[in-house]
Amino acid sequence: ERAGGLCLKWTCPGRRGVPDRMVLFPGGLLVFVELKRPGAKVKAQSLQDFWHDRLRQYDFIVRVISQPDEIAPFVEGCVRHSRALREQLKGVV
Repeated sequence: ERAGGLCLKWTCPGRRGVPDRMVLFPGGLLVFVELKRPGAKVKAQSLQDFWHDRLRQYDFIVRVISQPDEIAPFVEGCVRHSRALREQLKGVV
């Protein structure tokens, strides 16, 4: 919330493998985030891999974060993108 958005834990009953978090920013930016322990990756052909691909098919952004130093650049990029979206939508919505 300090960056102007919300980071919500996402659980989807009956749908194992969905990303851990939904991160919402002003302007309608929604990013799905998979949190992994340092150095860990999403295994190919896993349920997580399936859901990441499925969400990307709908043009959602899905990020895997496995290092603490990846968080700040990710949030900063989202904030910039969020501001650009709000500017584009002024007077439209």
